[in-house]
Amino acid sequence: MNYIKILSIIVFIALFSLSFRSGKSIIDHPIIEDAYYTFSVAKNLANGNNISADGESLTNGFQPLFTFMIVPAFAITNNDYLSIRIIFILLMLLFAISAYLFAVIIRDSFYEVLKIGRQELFWISFLVYISATLFFKNQLNGLETGLLLLLILIFIRYYQKIEIFNFKNIIVLGIILGLLVITRIDTVLLVLIFFIYLLSYKEIVFKKRLSFALISGLITFVISSPWWYFNYHYFNSIMPTSGQAQFGFELNMARIYNIISAVVQNLVPNSYSFDRFTFGGWGGIIIRTLLSAFLLLFIKLKLPGFIKKLNENGVQNKRIIEALKLLIIYSIILTLYYFFLSSASHFYQRYLCPLSIIGLILTAIFISYLFINNKKTFITITTLITLGTITISATIFSGKLMNKSQFYKHQLTLVNDMVPKSDYVAAGQSGTLGFFRKKVINLDGKVNTDILKFNNKVPEYLSIKKVEWLCDWKFYAESYLGKNPEKTGWKIVGHYGDFFLYHKKSN
Repeated sequence: MNYIKILSIIVFIALFSLSFRSGKSIIDHPIIEDAYYTFSVAKNLANGNNISADGESLTNGFQPLFTFMIVPAFAITNNDYLSIRIIFILLMLLFAISAYLFAVIIRDSFYEVLKIGRQELFWISFLVYISATLFFKNQLNGLETGLLLLLILIFIRYYQKIEIFNFKNIIVLGIILGLLVITRIDTVLLVLIFFIYLLSYKEIVFKKRLSFALISGLITFVISSPWWYFNYHYFNSIMPTSGQAQFGFELNMARIYNIISAVVQNLVPNSYSFDRFTFGGWGGIIIRTLLSAFLLLFIKLKLPGFIKKLNENGVQNKRIIEALKLLIIYSIILTLYYFFLSSASHFYQRYLCPLSIIGLILTAIFISYLFINNKKTFITITTLITLGTITISATIFSGKLMNKSQFYKHQLTLVNDMVPKSDYVAAGQSGTLGFFRKKVINLDGKVNTDILKFNNKVPEYLSIKKVEWLCDWKFYAESYLGKNPEKTGWKIVGHYGDFFLYHKKSN
């Protein structure tokens, strides 16, 4: 057990050390480009500039609870880099609390069925969670994902402890679900699933079932209603602009590839290594699919009747099965929703992160079995997953192998060097640029509802706004300006890295 404790402490120190990277490197991985939209809204709130990404126009292209949580990071200092460092420390603490909750849930659920000591199972589960490279990526990316996973685990843990349903625990569950909705709006699907589940829960008389379902639903709605009102009142839609900008039905290979990749990555979350140290592409999909199948087959063969034994082993174990059923149904519906209705296929892996909890449970069961029955393999696997996380942390800390933020290093530098500070500049990828520079116009609609009204007629929009500058990847810029921007007066005046700066002189 001391071995597992030591590994857990080493991993935690390696991750937490990223909070103290020197100078401006704190803005790099694992924080991602889209996080800076959230940071911009929080910074403007702290500066009294309303709910805005650019400090001028209203936006709802963010997830509210996490955004409001990080406002103090910008209120206490005018140093943006220090604010980001504070946010990263907060994310790291949320990550550690999530690992603790996961370990407690696994310990109390499976120690008797696995015939393992409670402390041993706790530390194995804690290590499996905190060393999971996919959790590292998703929980520390600067977005609401870490808070989302924490609240899901809080929901599971509270549900697990319920012996008899009563109004008190239904109210608490309603509060947790309400917080989930304002953490990320797609969790309204989980609320609907839970509502239907309560209505169909036959162990409770129908009248009480109906009361419980209505009360939990009402509490959830009351907590989330300010967000629904804000969206509808100011933007004529309950869906945030970030969702509207990427909403649409289409079937293509990019969606098919990314949804399959997202599902198998989330089912084997310890195998994710930014695809720099493991196979990427279809090779990675095949390997992770085989790993997922192996884990399921292993549990079926080595632990026959596992679910049945859990059901027979007290109310708490019965509750965990019920909670995980809800999570699986939610994950399936979430997968279908994003596959059919979201064009942001590159983010499927993050959107489906609730599924990674299921994947990590399978991993924890497998490694716990090895602890009892095959110590050598147990030590080998736990050492490998620990080294994976430490290696990634070290490469990020050094900045030698992991890419620096191209948006900060190239896009922002190019704009600062060539565009007068008094001029507006447009960009589709405008998160980092808009955070560190004023007078930035977002073109992909994530935080700019005005652009959505022009139905992709970006040149017309830019003309009305009298914007003379645009900076983005070349293919991205051409998607806005057309294949031959020069014909309409947009000329390339500079480039740095993959970013090209276009300028059009006013008539």
